[in-house]
Amino acid sequence: ILECSFDKRFLSIPKEILILTMQSHQKYFPLFTNKDEITNEFIVIANKKDDKGLIKLGNERVVEARLNDAQFFWNKDKSKNLVKKVSELKSMNFFNGLGTYFDKVQRMRKLGASVSDELLISKEKIELSATICKTDLISEIVGEFPELQGIMGGHLSHAQGFDKEIVDAIKEQYLPIGPESIVPKKPFSFTLSLIDKIDTLTGFYGINEKPSSSKDPYALRRVGLGIIRIIIENKKNIKVQDLFSYSQNFYLEQGFKFSNSSLIKDIQIFLKDRFKYYLKEKNIRYDIIEAATKSLDLNKISITYEKAKSLNKNINKSIGIDVVSSYKRAFNILNSEKKNINESLSNATDPGIFKNDFEKALYKKTNQIKQFFLEISNKQNFDETLVYLATAKKEISDFFDNVKVNDESEIIKKNRLELLNFFCKTFENFIDFQQIKDTNE
Repeated sequence: ILECSFDKRFLSIPKEILILTMQSHQKYFPLFTNKDEITNEFIVIANKKDDKGLIKLGNERVVEARLNDAQFFWNKDKSKNLVKKVSELKSMNFFNGLGTYFDKVQRMRKLGASVSDELLISKEKIELSATICKTDLISEIVGEFPELQGIMGGHLSHAQGFDKEIVDAIKEQYLPIGPESIVPKKPFSFTLSLIDKIDTLTGFYGINEKPSSSKDPYALRRVGLGIIRIIIENKKNIKVQDLFSYSQNFYLEQGFKFSNSSLIKDIQIFLKDRFKYYLKEKNIRYDIIEAATKSLDLNKISITYEKAKSLNKNINKSIGIDVVSSYKRAFNILNSEKKNINESLSNATDPGIFKNDFEKALYKKTNQIKQFFLEISNKQNFDETLVYLATAKKEISDFFDNVKVNDESEIIKKNRLELLNFFCKTFENFIDFQQIKDTNE
């Protein structure tokens, strides 16, 4: 093992360039301080002793030469105005049928502006971030080190004095890059990453370059999962369906023709599948996954995840057992008896023809739960919601213990089924409990 070093002047180069120069190109091992700061020292593994120091000297000269080249590229790139370089993206193809990277950043700029109000971020900053975010693709450094795209854009924008939020957004635009990768959490960072992925998914689905069961050559499943993770792990409820519609329009405005007439529907199905995969990876029970996704609203995907997570946590506790059993008891009777009445249910219970206090108590409790759902905000505590739903166990048990649903009077029977229907539909504001397996099933 030989300890080598290089001139400290090269430490002015971004550390990612230094690391790649040594590790990837020369198979050396850079050394770091306790604070994870790179030093000008590195290790070489030699297969023989270096009594005269010639092996050490030779390796230092090789690294020096490589770093000279890297420094030249870095200095050259950072001297070029990023905004002026945007037009050069016209010569760089994004994908056949989807235009150039210049076309892509123009679409991303408009998409960023569309979502800026909803996310309460500066329209100007997100537009600027989107405009310059791909300029590092035509830099000398990324030409030499393609794996540094995005990271290099962050360094170049920082060197040219751009706002830190813009710098971070450009640096983190490709995150998450895998199921275990970190998700960008800063507002401009996750917005830029999101609109980039939405533009990509819209384009590829528009020209029918969709993943199949066995092939996914353009890593679109990773893109889709990235969209799901960005929304959920930032606890945002974004009108993502609108963004895909906007994205499609921005392509059409540029003159691109899409062969897929069911583009939006196909993307919804695809993202629902990616959401199911995400829930499965989070060890959510399979019937809860089905309940959460039966009639999924992609605009509320973050809330839906939190509900599924809460139910999964409580499903085998007394709270969860009480909630599910209360619903199932009402639903099973409703389901078996409603086909035996002369007319279909109208979703209208008439409290004026109640015959006893148990009907009145269940009706009152159901109305209270309905009001609870109307008043809670998007930031509700779903564990507390389940606790509240569980309190209906007394009223539903008292009802079934003391009330004959299948009354001789057709009017009374129908009204009692209307009451049970009202109860079930109110519970379903939380999740589709029909899909949940009861402890007896």
